[in-house]
Amino acid sequence: MKELIENTKDFKIIPNNFKSSGAFNVIDADNEKIKAKLILSDKKELADYTVGSNVEVFGVNDIGLVYFETVILDINDDIITLAVVPDYSIIQRREYSRVGLNQGRVIFKDFAPDFIKHVEDISAGGIKIISSNALELDKHYDIEIILSNNMKIECAMQPIRISETEYNNEKCYAISGKFINLENMDRIVLVQYAFKIKMEEQNKENE
Repeated sequence: MKELIENTKDFKIIPNNFKSSGAFNVIDADNEKIKAKLILSDKKELADYTVGSNVEVFGVNDIGLVYFETVILDINDDIITLAVVPDYSIIQRREYSRVGLNQGRVIFKDFAPDFIKHVEDISAGGIKIISSNALELDKHYDIEIILSNNMKIECAMQPIRISETEYNNEKCYAISGKFINLENMDRIVLVQYAFKIKMEEQNKENE
């Protein structure tokens, strides 16, 4: 695990209160604990990090995304100590979960707000939309993604598949695209978002 931590970067930590998620820099790591410095926009967010509480951790390595759940051993101001756990996952790009955008939305900066009729699904790798007009393959389009938790992501989308379809009795276009210029931290946010949606769906099925 120590070697995995050393070969991973762009860590993001998510407490039970997802709104207080943020980045951290690893200060030291061994086979029992990880010592890190939290990078939070508001010191009030530290209240969501308490000794003994569970957190989720994401990072990026050469293969894909590293994910594991752990517990906070100690916290002193913005210096946090996490337990090293034996179980972790490496989520490769082809394994990115696709989920609905629910109450979120996607905005194409060069088109009218009603350009997108519907968002079919979104993942950490790309998006599928239903639009009123076709786009050009291999061209990059600047977009803004607003998730249902009000987190915003700015990147570009490159269409890779376009086909005619019908939506609400109108001729439209189904467009699948991959994200371009997506920051590693934003990709982690999308992976976490997909995890949350999947868990909510599974909980509803089990009720």
